[in-house]
Amino acid sequence: MAVRATKLLLAVFVVFLLGAAPAGASTLAQPPTTTAPAGPVIDAPSEADTAKSRNNLIIGAVAVVLLGIVVYGNRTRAKKKK
Repeated sequence: MAVRATKLLLAVFVVFLLGAAPAGASTLAQPPTTTAPAGPVIDAPSEADTAKSRNNLIIGAVAVVLLGIVVYGNRTRAKKKK
C-alpha cells in the first residue's frame, strides 16, 4: 500500500513539474494589446534631497569605521588578556 501511495505521489509531482495544462487552455497565452495608463510624474530630486542623502551616506560610513575600531580594540585587548 505504501509503495502504491509513493508512486501516486511521485506521478502527481511529475505532472505538476511538467506543467500539464487543462484541456481548454492554450500553452502560449497572448498578452492583452491595450496599453497601460501613464503613471505619475516623478520630479527630479532637489539639491536639498541630494545633500541630505550624501550626509546620510557619510554618517553611515563613519559609523562603520568607528564600529570597526571598537571591534579591533576589543580583539586586541582580549588577546593581551590571555
